[in-house]
Amino acid sequence: MAPFSNDPFDIASLISRSRQGELTAAEQAELDAWIAAKDEHRRLWESLHNEAGRQQQVQAMAQFDEAAALERFLSGKPAPRKVFPMRARWQWAAAVLVLAFGVSSYFFLIQPNPSSILTGGKTSVQDIPPGKNGAILTLADGTRLVLDSMANGTIANQHGTEISLKDNELVYDATAATGEAAKNTITTPKGRQYHVTLPDGTEVWLNAASSIEYPVAFKGEERRVKISGEVYFDVTNRSWQPFVVETGDMKVEVLGTSFNINAYANEQTTQTTLLTGAVKITPAHASAADHKARHKILVPGQTAILSKTDTPAEPSLTVTESIDPGKITAWKNGLFNFDGVDLYSIMRQLERWYNIDVQYVGKPENVIFKGKMHRNTNLSDVLKVLETMDVNFELKGNTLYVK
Repeated sequence: MAPFSNDPFDIASLISRSRQGELTAAEQAELDAWIAAKDEHRRLWESLHNEAGRQQQVQAMAQFDEAAALERFLSGKPAPRKVFPMRARWQWAAAVLVLAFGVSSYFFLIQPNPSSILTGGKTSVQDIPPGKNGAILTLADGTRLVLDSMANGTIANQHGTEISLKDNELVYDATAATGEAAKNTITTPKGRQYHVTLPDGTEVWLNAASSIEYPVAFKGEERRVKISGEVYFDVTNRSWQPFVVETGDMKVEVLGTSFNINAYANEQTTQTTLLTGAVKITPAHASAADHKARHKILVPGQTAILSKTDTPAEPSLTVTESIDPGKITAWKNGLFNFDGVDLYSIMRQLERWYNIDVQYVGKPENVIFKGKMHRNTNLSDVLKVLETMDVNFELKGNTLYVK
Protein backbone atom coordinates (compact mmCIF):
# COMPACT_ATOMS: atom_id res chain seq x y z
CA MET A 1 0.00 0.00 0.00
CA ALA A 2 1.33 3.43 -0.92
CA PRO A 3 2.23 5.75 2.01
CA PHE A 4 -0.04 8.70 2.68
CA SER A 5 0.30 11.96 4.58
CA ASN A 6 -0.89 12.34 8.16
CA ASP A 7 -1.39 16.06 7.62
CA PRO A 8 -5.17 16.74 7.52
CA PHE A 9 -4.84 19.60 5.06
CA ASP A 10 -2.75 17.47 2.71
CA ILE A 11 -5.49 14.85 2.61
CA ALA A 12 -8.20 17.47 2.13
CA SER A 13 -6.15 18.98 -0.69
CA LEU A 14 -5.87 15.60 -2.40
CA ILE A 15 -9.64 15.15 -2.10
CA SER A 16 -10.29 18.55 -3.63
CA ARG A 17 -7.86 18.10 -6.49
CA SER A 18 -9.25 14.63 -7.15
CA ARG A 19 -12.68 16.21 -7.55
CA GLN A 20 -11.11 18.57 -10.08
CA GLY A 21 -9.34 15.70 -11.91
CA GLU A 22 -5.89 17.19 -11.23
CA LEU A 23 -4.05 14.38 -9.38
CA THR A 24 -0.83 12.85 -10.63
CA ALA A 25 -0.51 9.06 -10.60
CA ALA A 26 1.55 9.19 -7.38
CA GLU A 27 -0.99 11.47 -5.68
CA GLN A 28 -3.87 9.24 -6.77
CA ALA A 29 -2.04 6.25 -5.25
CA GLU A 30 -1.61 8.18 -2.00
CA LEU A 31 -5.30 9.08 -1.90
CA ASP A 32 -6.33 5.48 -2.69
CA ALA A 33 -4.12 4.25 0.17
CA TRP A 34 -5.70 6.73 2.56
CA ILE A 35 -9.24 5.69 1.54
CA ALA A 36 -8.39 2.00 1.98
CA ALA A 37 -6.69 2.50 5.36
CA LYS A 38 -9.85 2.91 7.44
CA ASP A 39 -13.58 2.36 7.04
CA GLU A 40 -14.28 5.91 8.25
CA HIS A 41 -12.06 7.26 5.48
CA ARG A 42 -13.98 5.27 2.90
CA ARG A 43 -17.36 6.34 4.33
CA LEU A 44 -16.46 10.01 4.21
CA TRP A 45 -15.08 9.64 0.68
CA GLU A 46 -18.33 8.02 -0.43
CA SER A 47 -20.41 10.71 1.27
CA LEU A 48 -18.54 13.43 -0.60
CA HIS A 49 -19.54 11.80 -3.88
CA ASN A 50 -23.18 11.49 -2.85
CA GLU A 51 -25.48 14.49 -3.19
CA ALA A 52 -27.58 13.54 -0.15
CA GLY A 53 -24.42 13.07 1.89
CA ARG A 54 -23.13 16.48 0.88
CA GLN A 55 -26.39 18.14 1.86
CA GLN A 56 -26.17 16.45 5.28
CA GLN A 57 -22.71 17.94 5.66
CA VAL A 58 -24.12 21.34 4.71
CA GLN A 59 -26.83 21.06 7.35
CA ALA A 60 -24.33 19.93 9.97
CA MET A 61 -21.96 22.77 9.11
CA ALA A 62 -24.79 25.26 9.54
CA GLN A 63 -24.83 24.30 13.25
CA PHE A 64 -21.05 24.27 13.50
CA ASP A 65 -19.30 26.25 16.26
CA GLU A 66 -16.26 27.51 14.34
CA ALA A 67 -14.56 29.15 17.32
CA ALA A 68 -14.70 25.89 19.26
CA ALA A 69 -13.53 24.02 16.18
CA LEU A 70 -10.48 26.23 15.83
CA GLU A 71 -9.61 25.86 19.52
CA ARG A 72 -9.93 22.07 19.37
CA PHE A 73 -7.97 21.81 16.14
CA LEU A 74 -5.05 23.78 17.56
CA SER A 75 -5.08 21.77 20.78
CA GLY A 76 -5.31 18.41 18.99
CA LYS A 77 -8.47 17.37 20.83
CA PRO A 78 -11.03 15.24 18.95
CA ALA A 79 -14.42 16.68 18.07
CA PRO A 80 -17.37 15.61 20.24
CA ARG A 81 -19.95 13.65 18.26
CA LYS A 82 -22.76 15.98 19.34
CA VAL A 83 -21.05 18.95 17.68
CA PHE A 84 -20.07 17.44 14.34
CA PRO A 85 -20.01 13.84 13.10
CA MET A 86 -16.26 13.72 12.49
CA ARG A 87 -14.09 12.06 15.10
CA ALA A 88 -10.51 11.74 13.88
CA ARG A 89 -8.33 14.84 14.05
CA TRP A 90 -7.87 15.01 10.27
CA GLN A 91 -11.66 14.94 9.92
CA TRP A 92 -12.04 17.71 12.46
CA ALA A 93 -9.53 19.72 10.47
CA ALA A 94 -11.59 19.11 7.34
CA ALA A 95 -14.43 20.95 9.02
CA VAL A 96 -12.18 23.97 9.55
CA LEU A 97 -9.88 23.53 6.58
CA VAL A 98 -9.52 27.23 6.20
CA LEU A 99 -9.16 28.08 9.86
CA ALA A 100 -11.46 30.84 11.11
CA PHE A 101 -12.72 31.61 7.60
CA GLY A 102 -16.13 30.12 8.22
CA VAL A 103 -18.44 27.36 7.04
CA SER A 104 -18.12 28.14 3.33
CA SER A 105 -14.40 27.38 3.31
CA TYR A 106 -15.01 23.68 3.90
CA PHE A 107 -16.67 23.40 0.54
CA PHE A 108 -13.77 24.87 -1.42
CA LEU A 109 -12.10 21.54 -0.79
CA ILE A 110 -14.97 19.15 -1.44
CA GLN A 111 -17.15 20.83 -4.05
CA PRO A 112 -16.13 21.11 -7.72
CA ASN A 113 -18.46 24.12 -7.92
CA PRO A 114 -18.69 25.84 -4.52
CA SER A 115 -21.07 28.53 -5.80
CA SER A 116 -23.76 25.85 -6.27
CA ILE A 117 -24.25 25.68 -2.49
CA LEU A 118 -22.73 28.92 -1.20
CA THR A 119 -25.64 31.31 -1.44
CA GLY A 120 -26.65 34.45 0.35
CA GLY A 121 -23.22 36.14 0.14
CA LYS A 122 -22.84 39.91 -0.07
CA THR A 123 -20.77 39.90 -3.23
CA SER A 124 -22.22 39.58 -6.70
CA VAL A 125 -19.40 39.89 -9.17
CA GLN A 126 -18.32 39.05 -12.65
CA ASP A 127 -16.06 36.09 -12.00
CA ILE A 128 -12.32 36.15 -12.63
CA PRO A 129 -10.48 32.84 -13.03
CA PRO A 130 -7.24 32.14 -11.12
CA GLY A 131 -3.79 32.55 -12.62
CA LYS A 132 -2.02 29.78 -14.51
CA ASN A 133 1.38 28.70 -15.83
CA GLY A 134 2.94 31.00 -18.37
CA ALA A 135 5.72 33.53 -18.91
CA ILE A 136 7.49 35.75 -21.42
CA LEU A 137 11.06 34.89 -22.45
CA THR A 138 13.18 37.83 -23.60
CA LEU A 139 16.26 36.79 -25.60
CA ALA A 140 19.57 38.65 -25.69
CA ASP A 141 18.59 40.46 -28.90
CA GLY A 142 15.33 41.72 -27.37
CA THR A 143 13.05 39.14 -29.01
CA ARG A 144 10.08 38.36 -26.76
CA LEU A 145 8.52 34.88 -26.80
CA VAL A 146 5.20 34.18 -25.06
CA LEU A 147 5.93 30.70 -23.72
CA ASP A 148 2.38 29.62 -22.87
CA SER A 149 1.37 30.11 -26.50
CA MET A 150 4.22 28.04 -28.02
CA ALA A 151 4.46 24.34 -28.88
CA ASN A 152 7.09 21.95 -27.52
CA GLY A 153 10.43 21.83 -29.34
CA THR A 154 13.45 24.08 -29.97
CA ILE A 155 12.51 27.77 -29.80
CA ALA A 156 15.91 29.52 -29.95
CA ASN A 157 19.69 29.09 -30.07
CA GLN A 158 21.89 31.58 -28.20
CA HIS A 159 25.67 31.35 -28.69
CA GLY A 160 25.46 27.57 -29.08
CA THR A 161 23.03 27.07 -26.20
CA GLU A 162 19.85 25.38 -27.40
CA ILE A 163 16.63 26.56 -25.78
CA SER A 164 13.57 24.36 -26.03
CA LEU A 165 10.16 23.75 -24.53
CA LYS A 166 9.40 20.31 -23.11
CA ASP A 167 6.03 19.65 -21.49
CA ASN A 168 5.57 23.44 -21.40
CA GLU A 169 8.75 23.96 -19.38
CA LEU A 170 11.85 25.79 -20.59
CA VAL A 171 15.00 23.64 -20.95
CA TYR A 172 18.57 24.79 -21.71
CA ASP A 173 21.25 22.63 -23.31
CA ALA A 174 24.58 24.43 -22.92
CA THR A 175 26.84 21.53 -23.95
CA ALA A 176 27.74 23.30 -27.21
CA ALA A 177 27.90 26.85 -25.78
CA THR A 178 30.60 29.05 -27.27
CA GLY A 179 31.90 32.54 -26.59
CA GLU A 180 30.44 34.99 -24.09
CA ALA A 181 27.16 33.79 -22.61
CA ALA A 182 24.11 35.71 -23.74
CA LYS A 183 21.58 36.75 -21.11
CA ASN A 184 17.91 35.82 -21.08
CA THR A 185 15.07 37.15 -18.94
CA ILE A 186 11.91 35.30 -17.93
CA THR A 187 9.04 37.51 -16.81
CA THR A 188 5.73 36.37 -15.35
CA PRO A 189 2.96 38.94 -15.76
CA LYS A 190 0.18 39.22 -13.22
CA GLY A 191 -1.91 36.06 -13.34
CA ARG A 192 0.99 33.80 -14.34
CA GLN A 193 3.61 31.62 -12.62
CA TYR A 194 6.41 29.58 -14.14
CA HIS A 195 9.00 26.87 -13.49
CA VAL A 196 12.33 26.83 -15.34
CA THR A 197 15.50 24.75 -15.12
CA LEU A 198 18.58 26.94 -15.60
CA PRO A 199 21.59 25.77 -17.67
CA ASP A 200 23.38 24.46 -14.54
CA GLY A 201 20.38 22.35 -13.48
CA THR A 202 19.17 24.81 -10.84
CA GLU A 203 15.38 24.78 -10.63
CA VAL A 204 13.54 28.08 -10.34
CA TRP A 205 9.87 28.82 -9.65
CA LEU A 206 8.57 32.34 -10.34
CA ASN A 207 5.45 33.65 -8.66
CA ALA A 208 3.17 36.11 -10.45
CA ALA A 209 4.61 39.52 -11.44
CA SER A 210 8.21 38.33 -11.10
CA SER A 211 11.32 38.07 -13.25
CA ILE A 212 14.78 36.49 -13.43
CA GLU A 213 17.73 37.50 -15.62
CA TYR A 214 20.45 34.87 -16.16
CA PRO A 215 23.12 33.77 -18.67
CA VAL A 216 22.30 30.93 -21.07
CA ALA A 217 25.52 29.23 -19.92
CA PHE A 218 27.24 29.73 -16.56
CA LYS A 219 30.95 30.46 -17.02
CA GLY A 220 33.63 31.93 -14.81
CA GLU A 221 34.01 31.83 -11.05
CA GLU A 222 30.35 32.32 -10.09
CA ARG A 223 26.76 31.90 -11.26
CA ARG A 224 24.99 35.25 -10.97
CA VAL A 225 21.30 36.00 -11.59
CA LYS A 226 19.05 39.00 -10.93
CA ILE A 227 15.43 38.78 -9.81
CA SER A 228 12.38 40.83 -8.96
CA GLY A 229 9.13 39.73 -7.32
CA GLU A 230 9.03 36.33 -5.60
CA VAL A 231 11.22 33.42 -6.66
CA TYR A 232 11.96 29.99 -5.18
CA PHE A 233 15.36 28.39 -5.90
CA ASP A 234 16.60 24.81 -5.66
CA VAL A 235 20.27 25.36 -6.48
CA THR A 236 22.54 22.73 -8.01
CA ASN A 237 25.63 22.35 -5.84
CA ARG A 238 28.86 23.48 -7.49
CA SER A 239 31.41 24.16 -4.76
CA TRP A 240 33.81 25.73 -7.27
CA GLN A 241 31.12 28.09 -8.64
CA PRO A 242 28.99 29.85 -6.00
CA PHE A 243 25.45 30.89 -6.93
CA VAL A 244 24.63 34.58 -6.38
CA VAL A 245 21.16 36.13 -6.49
CA GLU A 246 20.78 39.91 -6.71
CA THR A 247 17.62 41.87 -5.93
CA GLY A 248 17.31 45.63 -5.89
CA ASP A 249 18.43 45.82 -2.28
CA MET A 250 20.19 42.59 -1.26
CA LYS A 251 22.61 39.94 -2.44
CA VAL A 252 22.25 36.24 -1.60
CA GLU A 253 25.27 33.93 -1.94
CA VAL A 254 24.87 30.13 -1.89
CA LEU A 255 26.63 26.92 -2.89
CA GLY A 256 23.78 24.39 -3.08
CA THR A 257 20.54 24.94 -1.23
CA SER A 258 16.84 25.76 -1.50
CA PHE A 259 15.39 29.12 -0.53
CA ASN A 260 12.63 31.61 -1.26
CA ILE A 261 13.07 35.34 -1.95
CA ASN A 262 10.17 37.80 -1.76
CA ALA A 263 11.36 41.08 -3.30
CA TYR A 264 8.19 42.71 -4.63
CA ALA A 265 8.53 46.45 -5.06
CA ASN A 266 5.19 47.12 -3.33
CA GLU A 267 6.08 45.19 -0.16
CA GLN A 268 7.69 46.97 2.79
CA THR A 269 10.45 44.39 3.18
CA THR A 270 12.58 42.04 1.13
CA GLN A 271 12.60 38.57 2.71
CA THR A 272 14.81 35.55 2.08
CA THR A 273 13.76 32.28 3.74
CA LEU A 274 16.15 29.33 3.82
CA LEU A 275 14.80 25.78 3.61
CA THR A 276 18.01 23.76 3.23
CA GLY A 277 21.75 24.47 3.17
CA ALA A 278 23.18 27.89 4.04
CA VAL A 279 23.18 31.34 2.48
CA LYS A 280 24.87 34.65 3.15
CA ILE A 281 22.74 37.80 2.90
CA THR A 282 24.28 41.23 2.29
CA PRO A 283 22.43 44.55 1.80
CA ALA A 284 23.07 45.75 -1.74
CA HIS A 285 23.84 49.31 -0.65
CA ALA A 286 26.31 48.40 2.09
CA SER A 287 29.82 49.56 1.32
CA ALA A 288 32.58 47.02 0.74
CA ALA A 289 34.00 47.83 4.16
CA ASP A 290 30.63 47.18 5.78
CA HIS A 291 29.90 43.86 4.07
CA LYS A 292 31.45 41.74 6.80
CA ALA A 293 29.68 43.68 9.55
CA ARG A 294 26.31 43.87 7.77
CA HIS A 295 25.94 40.39 6.28
CA LYS A 296 23.91 37.58 7.89
CA ILE A 297 24.41 33.81 7.59
CA LEU A 298 21.13 31.89 7.58
CA VAL A 299 20.48 28.35 8.74
CA PRO A 300 17.39 26.38 7.64
CA GLY A 301 14.13 27.77 9.01
CA GLN A 302 15.40 31.34 9.27
CA THR A 303 14.27 34.41 7.31
CA ALA A 304 16.41 37.47 6.63
CA ILE A 305 14.28 40.63 6.54
CA LEU A 306 15.56 43.82 4.93
CA SER A 307 13.38 46.84 5.69
CA LYS A 308 12.75 49.18 2.77
CA THR A 309 11.74 52.03 5.07
CA ASP A 310 15.34 52.67 6.11
CA THR A 311 17.72 54.83 4.12
CA PRO A 312 19.75 52.91 1.50
CA ALA A 313 22.98 53.90 3.23
CA GLU A 314 21.81 52.38 6.54
CA PRO A 315 19.81 49.25 5.67
CA SER A 316 18.19 47.32 8.51
CA LEU A 317 18.84 43.59 8.07
CA THR A 318 17.43 41.27 10.73
CA VAL A 319 16.99 37.51 11.06
CA THR A 320 13.79 35.89 12.30
CA GLU A 321 13.80 32.43 13.86
CA SER A 322 11.26 29.58 13.63
CA ILE A 323 9.71 30.55 10.30
CA ASP A 324 7.28 28.00 8.88
CA PRO A 325 8.78 27.13 5.46
CA GLY A 326 5.47 25.64 4.35
CA LYS A 327 3.78 29.01 4.78
CA ILE A 328 6.50 30.87 2.89
CA THR A 329 6.44 28.46 -0.08
CA ALA A 330 2.67 27.84 -0.11
CA TRP A 331 2.37 29.75 -3.40
CA LYS A 332 4.76 27.31 -5.08
CA ASN A 333 2.59 24.40 -3.93
CA GLY A 334 -0.66 25.88 -5.25
CA LEU A 335 -1.94 27.46 -2.03
CA PHE A 336 -2.66 30.81 -0.45
CA ASN A 337 -1.53 30.72 3.18
CA PHE A 338 -3.28 33.62 4.93
CA ASP A 339 -2.32 32.58 8.47
CA GLY A 340 -1.49 35.78 10.36
CA VAL A 341 -1.69 37.89 7.18
CA ASP A 342 -3.45 41.27 7.18
CA LEU A 343 -6.10 42.48 4.72
CA TYR A 344 -3.77 44.72 2.73
CA SER A 345 -1.17 41.98 2.27
CA ILE A 346 -3.88 39.60 1.04
CA MET A 347 -5.12 42.21 -1.43
CA ARG A 348 -1.60 42.58 -2.86
CA GLN A 349 -1.48 38.80 -3.38
CA LEU A 350 -4.86 38.82 -5.11
CA GLU A 351 -3.80 41.70 -7.36
CA ARG A 352 -0.85 39.69 -8.62
CA TRP A 353 -2.59 36.33 -8.98
CA TYR A 354 -5.89 37.48 -10.50
CA ASN A 355 -4.43 40.37 -12.53
CA ILE A 356 -6.71 42.95 -10.94
CA ASP A 357 -6.33 46.42 -9.48
CA VAL A 358 -7.41 46.98 -5.88
CA GLN A 359 -8.83 50.29 -4.67
CA TYR A 360 -9.91 51.07 -1.10
CA VAL A 361 -13.13 52.91 -0.32
CA GLY A 362 -12.54 54.73 2.94
CA LYS A 363 -10.10 52.99 5.27
CA PRO A 364 -11.14 49.35 5.83
CA GLU A 365 -10.14 47.85 9.17
CA ASN A 366 -6.87 45.94 8.84
CA VAL A 367 -8.27 42.51 9.76
CA ILE A 368 -5.84 39.66 10.48
CA PHE A 369 -6.79 36.38 8.82
CA LYS A 370 -5.92 32.72 9.34
CA GLY A 371 -6.06 29.72 7.05
CA LYS A 372 -5.25 28.28 3.63
CA MET A 373 -6.98 28.21 0.27
CA HIS A 374 -6.24 26.76 -3.14
CA ARG A 375 -4.86 29.22 -5.66
CA ASN A 376 -6.92 27.49 -8.38
CA THR A 377 -10.06 29.07 -6.90
CA ASN A 378 -12.04 31.70 -8.81
CA LEU A 379 -11.91 35.21 -7.38
CA SER A 380 -15.60 35.23 -6.43
CA ASP A 381 -15.09 32.22 -4.15
CA VAL A 382 -12.11 33.83 -2.43
CA LEU A 383 -14.16 36.98 -1.80
CA LYS A 384 -17.01 34.96 -0.27
CA VAL A 385 -14.58 33.61 2.29
CA LEU A 386 -13.01 36.98 3.04
CA GLU A 387 -16.45 38.51 3.54
CA THR A 388 -16.96 36.30 6.59
CA MET A 389 -14.61 38.77 8.30
CA ASP A 390 -17.01 41.66 7.56
CA VAL A 391 -15.11 43.04 4.58
CA ASN A 392 -17.21 44.04 1.55
CA PHE A 393 -16.14 44.04 -2.08
CA GLU A 394 -17.37 45.34 -5.41
CA LEU A 395 -15.80 44.39 -8.74
CA LYS A 396 -16.13 46.80 -11.64
CA GLY A 397 -14.33 45.64 -14.75
CA ASN A 398 -10.85 44.70 -13.58
CA THR A 399 -10.90 46.88 -10.45
CA LEU A 400 -11.83 45.44 -7.06
CA TYR A 401 -13.14 47.99 -4.56
CA VAL A 402 -12.60 47.08 -0.90
CA LYS A 403 -15.11 48.66 1.48
